[in-house]
Amino acid sequence: MICTDCPSVAVSLPQYGFSTDVEFDKLVKDNHFLFRVYTPRARLPFVDDSEPYFLAPKFNERWTRSPEEFVRSPFCYEGSDRHVGTYEDVAIHMDFSTKSSSPYISTSFSFIWSIWEALRRYHLGVKKDVEIAVIDASAVSQRAASAIQLLQTCSSSSRRVEHWKWYRYAQESQSVLVYEYISTSAVLASIPLVSLLEKLPSYFLRHDMSEGLGLASLAWDYTEKKRNFHRFCQEMSNRFLQSSEDTRLENTTAGSVRLAMAFLRPWFYRCVVDDFQTAAVTLCALSFNIAQWPGQWWAQEHSELWNLICAMVISLAEEVRRTEGIHHSKEVVRLQGVIVELENAVEKYKKEIQTRKTRRPARLLTPLLIPPPLRLMPFLSANPACPAFLGTSESDRTVPVKTPVKTPITPPTSPIRSGSRQPFLRDSSPLLTGTENGSHSDSDLRAEPSPVQVGMSHLTPAPPGSPYSEITFFIKPPSSVEPQSSPLAPVHDQGSAHADAVTEHRDDVPDQDVAVVWTQQSATPRKPPTMAETASCLVTGILIGAFVTLCLLSPQRRTLLTHLT
Repeated sequence: MICTDCPSVAVSLPQYGFSTDVEFDKLVKDNHFLFRVYTPRARLPFVDDSEPYFLAPKFNERWTRSPEEFVRSPFCYEGSDRHVGTYEDVAIHMDFSTKSSSPYISTSFSFIWSIWEALRRYHLGVKKDVEIAVIDASAVSQRAASAIQLLQTCSSSSRRVEHWKWYRYAQESQSVLVYEYISTSAVLASIPLVSLLEKLPSYFLRHDMSEGLGLASLAWDYTEKKRNFHRFCQEMSNRFLQSSEDTRLENTTAGSVRLAMAFLRPWFYRCVVDDFQTAAVTLCALSFNIAQWPGQWWAQEHSELWNLICAMVISLAEEVRRTEGIHHSKEVVRLQGVIVELENAVEKYKKEIQTRKTRRPARLLTPLLIPPPLRLMPFLSANPACPAFLGTSESDRTVPVKTPVKTPITPPTSPIRSGSRQPFLRDSSPLLTGTENGSHSDSDLRAEPSPVQVGMSHLTPAPPGSPYSEITFFIKPPSSVEPQSSPLAPVHDQGSAHADAVTEHRDDVPDQDVAVVWTQQSATPRKPPTMAETASCLVTGILIGAFVTLCLLSPQRRTLLTHLT
């Protein structure tokens, strides 16, 4: 059985202080756990189990390295030789003015002192995320020593003034100092204080309070200014011994296993599947350590406690292992299904990509419609079947323009400074019609532009609902094909404020054959303000200025500003 692997008569430390033995090597044989109270910090993402979990302040610079240095060489410890420091190092650690350069990390053998100290920090500190780390004492035995052991190495002549103050504190807290660092592999678990308070045995809680009230259900006054841990231990022992025999048995068996499980829960759930023996023995050792704390003599008189604790731990470990095994099996099946789905999705996308590569590009069933402000006339001449063209016969669907369109170079007149308004043509860009073969010669393009005139008989309105319904007029060619048709005038964009004006060459064509469309913008200048409006603005300004001046000069201006705002 598992209980045979653990000592049935393990002698734990007393509630307060040490016994005759103060050397760490002797104490660690029966006290397998260290506890550290701390406020956690964000850890680096590339830290592994071989690196420090806790680091002494003196060695911060030694262990702080860049990612390049981390990849180039792993952490190298100073060696396996035992090194626990000197009295001067302990003095630096105990003195609050020099503690920032201490080579030690504080821990304690006492689990209940850690809870008591963590609650004190929780009450007085700003940060409430106080945690207690459970450390394997045998993993730090090469660099750990009890504080009493180190303080006793000093001669009476070289002791400091605060020596006995430090000695009392080390005795009360059962302090153990670990030199330089504590590796991640040595830390079994780190548990928040609040989750531990919920699992305390009943002699730590008030009986008149219902469950789930948190700090209010604790049996001691943690808000007391002058706290004394020795008195706290005596009060909790008295509460335990004053309870009934059945309550004592319940607190030392089920209550102890419950609190031990709260300390080791994350580690226990990980370890019980892979190493059932180690997980059960470790939980038994911590449970028995907790069971002896309120009354060590009473626990020694009841030797059946160890068998009961071992039986409970074995039953709990077997149930957790079975549950975790089922959970792991379901998780493996789920992950396998996820992998299969990802593979199917990848194959599907590969086939789709291959299909797209081999597929021929589809032809457009209908021609693209080019907006009229961009290229109107080339589209109309190239697409005689366009519904926007209003001709009915085959001869009406072709614009027989052979001469190049020549636009005037006359710059546009500014609508702001121009005294007289010039007529504008709207809703079209300049017409770029070509010759018979669809292109212009270089000489035609470089020729001096001449005005373009459009006959009224050649313009026809577009039907409603057509893509070109916004165009004011469309060109309808004559039924007979002329060898030289009249040049077309450029039609300007409706939204442009600077349209090209019709030049003086328009006088060569009769007025009845020229189509001119005026813009819809009003050409009337802005009306100047009347005398009544000017006088009203002036009086309003004087009244507002007078009111502001009175407010500033008034002794009650603070009250006025309060009412106004």
